[in-house]
Amino acid sequence: TDGKGFLRGVREAGFEPRGQSVVVLGAGGAARAITVELALAGVSKLIVVNRDVARGQALVDHLKARTSAEAQFVPWDKTYRVDDTCAAVVNATSIGLYPDLVSTPDIDLSAVRPDVLVCDVIPNPPDTRLMQAARARGLKTLNGLSMLVYQGTLGFEMWTGQPAPEAVMKAALEKAFSAA
Repeated sequence: TDGKGFLRGVREAGFEPRGQSVVVLGAGGAARAITVELALAGVSKLIVVNRDVARGQALVDHLKARTSAEAQFVPWDKTYRVDDTCAAVVNATSIGLYPDLVSTPDIDLSAVRPDVLVCDVIPNPPDTRLMQAARARGLKTLNGLSMLVYQGTLGFEMWTGQPAPEAVMKAALEKAFSAA
């Protein structure tokens, strides 16, 4: 449900993946779900940037074997410079997750187009250092709360067979993070 929840969130943010090039930071469970859903939604190129070479290459191999998207692995052994062909950047790592509120992924956004969407799947805090840095460059951002809500609504519906109380779930999440 993570990937489907993420996809719904980016589409609601006005990003249509079909034909786009997307950089995904990380190669864990969330990155796997997100990259598969993006590939199934028609992304033309996925660039997986990860510190663990074996894990990153395994994700790219999985994408190449099961989807038609072009997939490329880049070892994250220095600052990763996102180029101007990229339409979206997704942080699917735990960098910046509470209680580590000061870390930010080691990426360089100086060459990106002004219409790039920068996503951080971290829900806590909702406004990570990556989100702040992207907004300071005038880029559109999407935090992890939409993925959290939408994967939760999908899970609820799968388990119960009933429509999820989406508005209630969103309100509870907003309340929880505004009190923090």
